[in-house]
Amino acid sequence: MPRSDHRPRPDAQPLFRLLGPLEVGRGPCPLPLRAARQKLILATLLLSAGRVVPVAGLIEAVWGEQPPNTARSQIHICISQLRHKLADAVYDGRRIETRTYGYILRAEPGDLDVAVFRERVAAADLAAAHGRPEQAAGLYRAALGLWRGPALSGLAGDAAGRAAAQLEEERIAAAEKRIELELRLGRHRALVHELTGLVGDHPLNERLSGYLMTALYRSGRQAEALASYQRARHRLAAELGLEPGRELRALERAILRQEDVPAL
Repeated sequence: MPRSDHRPRPDAQPLFRLLGPLEVGRGPCPLPLRAARQKLILATLLLSAGRVVPVAGLIEAVWGEQPPNTARSQIHICISQLRHKLADAVYDGRRIETRTYGYILRAEPGDLDVAVFRERVAAADLAAAHGRPEQAAGLYRAALGLWRGPALSGLAGDAAGRAAAQLEEERIAAAEKRIELELRLGRHRALVHELTGLVGDHPLNERLSGYLMTALYRSGRQAEALASYQRARHRLAAELGLEPGRELRALERAILRQEDVPAL
């Protein structure tokens, strides 16, 4: 069946999803991928979609620094199995192509949620730089809406852990940009609950703590804003042996004086 017949609409669910548990398929029932080894190999190929992944890189992703003697042959078997599964899921058994020293996974525009996320963030950055905060905030929301939980959740191994940590950093950076815009647009009351959860998940992130203090203060909750500062201060001292940074201290002083406070 021709590939163009299955090209997704701009608003379609991405075919390959890594921003949460690994999923493949656009319908309500994702392709069943139960073998941990197959998941790791597919995730590794997807994270480098469009680029050759050497067999040695796949071996490292699956077994780390102590692979079995049969690792190379096991990789080839898993690739063959994945090709059959993908042929059923995406009507195309040629998504994974063999190269001289590795494999490459071919992804069309809109196929991979990580790529769509990054494209939307880049578009949001551009809109913000051109003075279109409402549009930028909407694009950041659309990008963050692709996340279904921690990236690559359920996948073991150091390589998957490093990739997940990098993606989480990108998610938090996009969330920070969106929240700053929302604060500038006067949506402080609507942000308090979300920021409380984010600060709970990232207690050492001073920017998020500052945003929570700002949202609380602008919502008429000065005492809670100051209490939030003290919690951040105690966490930084206990875990890092540090005092809050200059910006967070200045924000606390402004709240104590009941001055207008900008977003950090």
